Amino acid sequence: MKKKVLVISLILFIIDIVSKIIIKSNLKLYESIILIPNFFSLTYVINDGAAFSILEGKQILLIILGILVLIFLIYYIFKEKLTNYKVIYYSLLIGGISGNLYDRIIYNGVRDFLDFKIFGYNYPIFNIADSFIVIGVGLIIIEVIRKEIYGNKSRGR
Repeated sequence: MKKKVLVISLILFIIDIVSKIIIKSNLKLYESIILIPNFFSLTYVINDGAAFSILEGKQILLIILGILVLIFLIYYIFKEKLTNYKVIYYSLLIGGISGNLYDRIIYNGVRDFLDFKIFGYNYPIFNIADSFIVIGVGLIIIEVIRKEIYGNKSRGR
């Protein structure tokens, strides 16, 4: 199971990096391609902060935090018994954090390109690694809530 997490994480990392290579190869910085008017565009930007551009310009801090979180996650997956559900969320987190960490080290910022406008709100531009992280955290939250509601019963997992 532990090898499974690392293999899936690597695959997710590669998917993220390839998506960023495709965007960087086809768009100039700050260039945008509208795919669905008033809803979805591909817009190439480099974010030198974290989510929603918080800690902007603090690359060293963000790199250190990313490395520490990865170390914690890898330590934790080797320490605990993994269910299929945990394999999924650990893989998403490690793959996503690794993809953004790679960008921070190589590009001094994260390459973002998914640009949504939802009900008139221009949502902050993000990338596939960000999606992996958000989904992974969401799955952890669901697991915590389920444990609160149902106790430690595995319910078939």
